[in-house]
Formats: sequence, structure tokens, C-alpha cells
Amino acid sequence: METAGRNSRPPRPIRHLGGRGLLLCLSALLHAALYAQINVENTVLLGRNALSVDDNVSAIHYFNQAIAARPTHSRAYYYRAYAKFVLEDYAGAEADCTTSIGLNPFLTEVYQLRGLCRVHTENYRGAVSDYSRTLREMPTDEAALFNRALCYLELHEPDSAEAGMDDFLRLKPGFYRAYMFKAQVALEERHDTLKALTWIDSVLVRHPDEPSAWQFKGQWAAQHEAYEAADSFLTQAIAYQVPPRFETHLMRAQVRHALSRFGQALEDYDRVIEIIPEHFAAHYNRALLRALVGDDNRAIEDFTFILGIEPDNTLARYNRALLSEQTGDYRGAIADYTELIRAYPDFLYGYYARAQLRRKLGDLRGALNDETVIARHNLDIAFAKPRRSFTRKVRERSEHELDQYDQVISTTEETRDTARVFGDAVFGKVQNTHTERELLPMFALVLHPAATRGYQSNAYFDEAESLSRRIAPLELATERAERRHFLREPARRLLFSAETKKEEIPVIEAHLSRLDSVQQRDSLLSATDYLLLRAALLRSTYRHNEAQALTDTILATNPDNLLARMTRAAIETAEERTEAALADLALVLTKCRDEERHLPLYNRACLYARRGDYPAAIADLDAAIALDSRFAEAYYNRAVVHLLAGEANKAAPDLSRAGELGLFRAYNLLKQVRGK
Repeated sequence: METAGRNSRPPRPIRHLGGRGLLLCLSALLHAALYAQINVENTVLLGRNALSVDDNVSAIHYFNQAIAARPTHSRAYYYRAYAKFVLEDYAGAEADCTTSIGLNPFLTEVYQLRGLCRVHTENYRGAVSDYSRTLREMPTDEAALFNRALCYLELHEPDSAEAGMDDFLRLKPGFYRAYMFKAQVALEERHDTLKALTWIDSVLVRHPDEPSAWQFKGQWAAQHEAYEAADSFLTQAIAYQVPPRFETHLMRAQVRHALSRFGQALEDYDRVIEIIPEHFAAHYNRALLRALVGDDNRAIEDFTFILGIEPDNTLARYNRALLSEQTGDYRGAIADYTELIRAYPDFLYGYYARAQLRRKLGDLRGALNDETVIARHNLDIAFAKPRRSFTRKVRERSEHELDQYDQVISTTEETRDTARVFGDAVFGKVQNTHTERELLPMFALVLHPAATRGYQSNAYFDEAESLSRRIAPLELATERAERRHFLREPARRLLFSAETKKEEIPVIEAHLSRLDSVQQRDSLLSATDYLLLRAALLRSTYRHNEAQALTDTILATNPDNLLARMTRAAIETAEERTEAALADLALVLTKCRDEERHLPLYNRACLYARRGDYPAAIADLDAAIALDSRFAEAYYNRAVVHLLAGEANKAAPDLSRAGELGLFRAYNLLKQVRGK
């Protein structure tokens, strides 16, 4: 749903003017008090500066600092809410707005922003309340009037919706989208199609280049099987759409399919796939159309794409089997028929077709086995292969009955409500960088962490800190030319091993060579520290056998060396020796200090999740978060485990929290969970 205006955006920041001259005149005590205050305000100002250039990631970081220093700073919550809103973390933004209102209920802009958040989370009643509160303070606020009317429509209260839009039109009579709103009310709530079309025509009188109005007319015509008119209207819509919308091309493809303009329909399906390469319905329907016009090989390509997404899609497999048989790929057809028979043991035509193909390949025994199955069912096999026929029937994507094998997939959900005004035009957002639903890796010692959007996964571990201090003299002992390169990033933290960039492996190899050279020359490190540091470097270059041999040597003489044991567990995990890794982590958990237990708990959760023991993984992540409430990676992985376990509803709060803590890749998964 589109909402009018963006009045909730914080004002652009003014240039900060230092108060140095004033401060010099104050007493030392007052100076110290004001310094703390100015420090918070400066941090908020930095966040607002980041907001002004759409750097929402950095803005959240600054507002987190301000809130930590002054939890009663209502505007810091509001500004952070705005940054989260732009990142499409609507639930997190709403929570911050609510906190801000609790601290200061007189900031009207916070109600405006919370109203937008509630619209996006479909809490329309709550949004109406926020917009009504806004209008008490600002009765002529156009955005609040327009958005509240939209919420009334979603609540199926047409009288209130129309009254609200009439108030809006008195302020802004030329706003053509209000007329589209009127058309929507007439169509959805009054069921008055002619009135709706009259309002749409009013839009086109004022704005003949409005693509949404043409698309509405095109959809209406298509629904009433006036396909020629639908083609014309949709063509007009496409001519004015910038950027092009896949939904309109998809709708016109189906219209042209119905008009038997197969070549033009294929062009529209091609355009949809150009815009969204993974579009399921476009690939499926294009495959059917290609098969209909005899383009069998390319139809097979589309069905193969579908099966890559949905391996259990019966109809795609059946269609591919028929086409493979037709193009002479008998083995491919047999493989598909075998899968179909496995899913449908009573699919007798599958036995018949497979028997014929096996005979063609000389597999007489296999053919006789299939024919025996048919004979046992007393089936008259004197029927021909089903003919692919032109059909206008449409099925839902979830329907997989075999007699629907030549029916196109419905795209109703993607092309409905064309009178609505959708979308917020925020681009370049981190949540649009695709993130796979994969666990973040375990913590292990590395020297070259890779940052993602400025974020490095790191955590304190006492033995890693001690090692960092002990290797510091190595830098002093090297030649000046080497000092700039060797261990310039000492192992101060346990870092994600998988975050080591592959292009840095040659640098790590050079470190190995220098480490050996310096140790042989000066022997500055103890034997244990040398082996441990070398094992970490070797593991980062995937030389797991050599690295584990070194950790084994350390643990043979010092079984309580937790850093060596954690490193060995990471190596065992990479080598898929889960039980050995679990044993090492269990020992770490018995030996490490309480304030460090969250790390081995997190690592063990990774192992449990890898082998599909999701309840155990969740339990360990719960415990890790209880020990460290700011453990971003634990929140992220707990969300991923919930997704893997089919509990998407439980993932959103954890993804929101992980994003808030700086792990911004979480926002893309949050967007995926929301299905938008």
C-alpha cells in the first residue's frame, strides 16, 4: 500500500557549531557535566547526519550509543525507529516509536511514523489511532488524512474511508490517486464496477499517462474475457510504466495466450523473466506455451528450472517426461517417470510409458516388470499418450493433480487490486542484498577477518587475548620493512574463520613463512604459542590435517588449553567429524569461565543445527543469549534455525535484534520472512 508523503522523516541536520568559547568560561564541574550531555547530543547529531545521506546502517550504530548512554532520550529512539523503518524492520521500528512515545507523548511526528509502521504490519486499527492522534494536532496534515482513509478501506469501513478521502480532496482536489482510491472503494466495497470505471476514467482525464489506471481497466477487461480490449489497455499501461512492472507483462501474456497470440505471449513471459529471473509462474507458463508451439527443448529447460526450485512438483516432472520422450531423451524420460511412480504408485500410465521406453532401449526385463504391474490391475493399455491441447483453464500453484498438467498457473495474487497505489521508493537498502538462509559459522582464531558492511564478528575469549599480548614482541623483533606486514592485525579476538577472505590466503601463506623465519631466528614464542599460532594460520588456508596435527600436539601435553581445543573443534567441524567436535566443545564448557561460556555454547549450537537437531541448537542459543544479551550472531543463527525448522513466525524478532546490533545482513532475511 502506498502512503502519501514522508512527513515522518527526521529533519535534515544542521551543521554543528562547537561551543568551545563558552565552555572555557564555565567551571570545571559544570564543564564535566555539560561534556557528558554534549557527547550524547553529538552522537545523536552524527546519527542524524547519517540519516540525511541514507546511511541507515551507521545511523543505527550511533543511536545505539546514544541510547546506551541516555536511555531516556526519546528522540534517539525515534530516529533509530526511522532508520529501521527504511530498512523495512517495521516491528522493530514500531517498538522504538512506542518507547519514544512513552518517554515523550507530545512528539506528533512519532505517531506519524508509528502509523506507517502499523500499516506495513497490517495493524490498521492501531494505525487509525495514530493518524487520528496526529490529526488532532495537525487537522490539515495530508499524509495522515490519506493514510487513515486507506486504513479504513483495509478495515472494510467504506463510509469512514470515503469520508476521509473527501476531507483529503477538499485540501488537494487535483490529487488523482484519490480518485483511484474512490474506484477501489466502489469496486471492492460497493461492488459497483461501472462506478469504479467512471472514477478510473476521471483519473485518465487528468493524467492520461497514469499506468495504474490503464492496468486497472486491462485487468477488468481480462476478467470479463474482453481480451482485445484488455490487450489494448495493458499495452497502454506498459508504455507508461517506468521502470517496467513484471505484473503487467504477466497479465498481458495470459491475455495474449487466450487470444492465441502465442509469439507475443512468449515475448511477455520473456520480459517478466528479464525483470525477475527466478519468477516461478512465468517459467512454468512459458514452458507450457513453448511445448504448445513445438519448442520442446526450451520448454524442457523451463521445466528443469521449475524442478530446481520445487523438486516435488509433479506436474513439471510429468511435462518434462512427456517432452523428453518426444525429443528422444528416453533415459531422461524414464528417470522422470520413475520419480512420478515413486510418488504415485498407482500412476498406471507411467508404468505403460516407461515400459515402452525401456523396450526402445533394449531393457526387456524392466519393460516386462512394468507391464506385469499393469496387467495385475486389469488395465486396458490400448490408450494413447495424452495429447497436449490448448487450454484456458487455470490452476493454483499448490494444485498438483496430474490431469492438470497442461493448465497454466494462476497469477491472481500478483496482479490483483490494480487500483491500489503500492510501494515506497526507497532504494539501495541493505535488506535488498540477497542473503541465503544459512547459519553463520563457528567462532575460531583467525588473523585476517573480513568485514561485511563494516561489521566484524568478534567476541572476547581470555586465552585469545593472552596470546595477542604474547605475540606482540614479534613485531618489535622483525626488520622495519617486515614490521608493516607481519601480524599487523594480531589475534586479539576469536573471529569467524569463514569470514577470512580467500583472496587473502597468499598473505596468510606469507605470514606462515615469516613466522617460521622469526621463530627460528629469535625464538620469542613458547613452543605452545608457536604451534597454536601456526595451527590458526594453517586452518585459515584450509590445510586441516596439518593444523589438527599441531593442536593434537598441544593437547597431548596440555589438555586444558582451551584455545587449542576450540581451534581443533573448528577443524573437526570442517572435516565433518561432528562427534569429535562435540566432545572437544563439551570439555571447553566444563573448563572455561562463566562469562565465556556463550562462545562454546554458540559453536555447539552450530554443530547441532548442522546435523538437524534443531531443539538442541535452540536450547544452546537460548543459553548463549541469556549469558550475553548483545550476542548478534546468536540471535541471527537462532532465527536461521527457526527457519530451517519451519518456524518462520519465530524468526522475525531475532532477525530484528541481530540487525539492531549491527549484523545488517539480517535485514534481508527479515524481508524474506515477511515475504516481500
